[in-house]
Amino acid sequence: MAESSVQTVFFDIDDTLIDDAAATRAGALGLFDRYRDWLGGCDERLMQRWITLLDHHFERYLRGETSFIGQRRARIRDLFGLTPDQMPDAEVDAIHTVYREFYDGAWQLFPDAVETLDALDSCRLGVISNGSSTQQRQKLASVGILDRFAAVLISGDIGVAKPQPEIFQAACDAMGASPSDCLHVGDRLDVDALGARDAGLTGVWFDPLGTGGAPAGVPTISRLSDLPALVLQR
Repeated sequence: MAESSVQTVFFDIDDTLIDDAAATRAGALGLFDRYRDWLGGCDERLMQRWITLLDHHFERYLRGETSFIGQRRARIRDLFGLTPDQMPDAEVDAIHTVYREFYDGAWQLFPDAVETLDALDSCRLGVISNGSSTQQRQKLASVGILDRFAAVLISGDIGVAKPQPEIFQAACDAMGASPSDCLHVGDRLDVDALGARDAGLTGVWFDPLGTGGAPAGVPTISRLSDLPALVLQR
């Protein structure tokens, strides 16, 4: 078999290497339980509201409309239905600390993440992730894989987020690699797979739910452990 042209493999973090959806649910349920008398309502209704607010305000952060702390405070206030005058920053931050207690404690790798990294030991490995540099690095360290990566590029460090091509190019530059020799895998078709493709990398969509709908030419995997075989084919 011919040697793969892919020498560098980049990973997204949330819901690619780490089960962030499960951690988010654990954090939210802990928050709801602590503030049951204040929030009221059933957990599932509150969960739907929390996920909607998280997505909305995080996208605002990525567009540069608010700071990382700002988006965090906004979703807490919106969940409780209060304004900044009614809920000062210090109170919001105390409530968010409760969420983080449960969220951070639930960080876990997907079961096949380590075997996938092991199988790619002939490649240089890196990370390209949106979010707070401190938090994202903490996640990787907490689950014991931070030292697996030669470069970790977080949008909070460089001021530009996926799917913008600049963050992918910065990651390739950090590795001293040409985009054509690099592959990036993530759970967001638009942000990860198409963003990487448009920046000149091979973009791979991690689609564990079998959603489907990737454009022609965009490789899709349903298990992370399918990635090494795909890399060998490039």
